[in-house]
Order: sequence, then structure tokens, then C-alpha cells
Amino acid sequence: MREVFHILLADDSPFFRTIERQFLQNTPAEIIEASDSEEVFTALRGKSPDLIFLAYSLRPENGVECCLKIKRDPDLCNLPIVLICDQYEEEQVGQAQRSGADAVLVKPLDRHLFLKTGRRFLDSIREPRHGCLIKVQFISAGEVCKGTGLDISSGGMFLDTAVSIRVGEVVDLSFGLPGHDMVLVKCKGLVTWTNYRPSPIKPHYPSGFGVKFIDLPEVLKKSLNTFKSR
Repeated sequence: MREVFHILLADDSPFFRTIERQFLQNTPAEIIEASDSEEVFTALRGKSPDLIFLAYSLRPENGVECCLKIKRDPDLCNLPIVLICDQYEEEQVGQAQRSGADAVLVKPLDRHLFLKTGRRFLDSIREPRHGCLIKVQFISAGEVCKGTGLDISSGGMFLDTAVSIRVGEVVDLSFGLPGHDMVLVKCKGLVTWTNYRPSPIKPHYPSGFGVKFIDLPEVLKKSLNTFKSR
């Protein structure tokens, strides 16, 4: 059974709270929401969160003022805060960094970066990954290559392959999902990490690389969230 944790999403915009909630929907997080600074402190006095995503745009106290107040409180100072600044407002980023915030993001929010930032403080902010043995074809540097997908989620997969590839490369992927009428999945993938010897990141994994799906259709994301290898 996976650990349940609490995340406070504090933003005056219902639109951005909805986006953040959707980013976290496939994790075991229990979401608490606040639409202004007063609701933030009400939430902190109630169900204590494990992490706060805090918007600069809050009122009557903005996100920086809330962060400073939280970090000065001896009972709350260790609570990790990700301060989210508005787009094109560079002075907000500097203020956020000086406020004691543990991390800073800028709107518009990128789902992958949002979840990656959250995992710095709560490792459980992960979508469910499913073990599998899926034959995958990918194109790298114009060459058609083959590998085997060993685990998969709606966000990406790990490929077991002897093909050497670099982080940051974008590859064309093609693979089928057993148990789903052999749905053929075609999408691009961004290589986010590699696992080559002599210095593998995960020694218990074979040689290969992890990819983040870039343009996966929403219907296939839903299939992957419920995927079980057969």
C-alpha cells in the first residue's frame, strides 16, 4: 500500500490550482487547496501538509510574504515550499529566492518539471509505474534501433538497449501495448537519464535509458495509467 501524503496548492487562480491538481492526480497525494493567504494559514493550523506549492500572486499577503512568515515560525520552518512566480516577472524570482523558498518555478507550469521539483522533497510524488517486457523500436540519429521497455507509466518508460544515447536527445518511439488489442503507440520521447556502465545511476538496471513521452495522446495516457503486463 502506497504512502498517502498531503500537498497544499495555494493559488488565487482556480485555473492554476486545477492544472496542479491534474499534475498530481495519478500520485497518492491528498490535495489541500487555498485561494488566498488567510486560507494558507488556516490550512497550516489544520491538516498539516508535507509540501506547499505557493503562488506569488496570493493576496492579501503575497507568496513571498507568506513564505517569510512560515520560515520564521519554528514549528513550520522545515516545511518545504515551492514558490511559483508569474511569467515575465523576473523580480519575483529574485524575491522568491531570498525568501527562503526551497525551490522556485515560473508559470506557465511544465508538468514534468513540476513533478520533478516535488520529488526533491517527497519521493512518493510518482505516477504508478508498471513492469513490462515491451518490444520498442526507436529512431536515433536517423538509425532504426531496438530495445525492450522494462517499466512504463503515462509519463515515460525505461528502455533496455545496448544503443548508446545522450541525455537531451529526442527519439521517435513505436511500441505495442499487450492486453489492449495491441494498440500501436507512436510518439516522441526525450531522453532524461542514461544507465551505462561503468557508472550506472541504477546498478540493478541493465544498460539503457529513460525517456519522457512528449506528445502522447490523452487516450493513451489513460490506457497507460491502468496498464498491466500480461
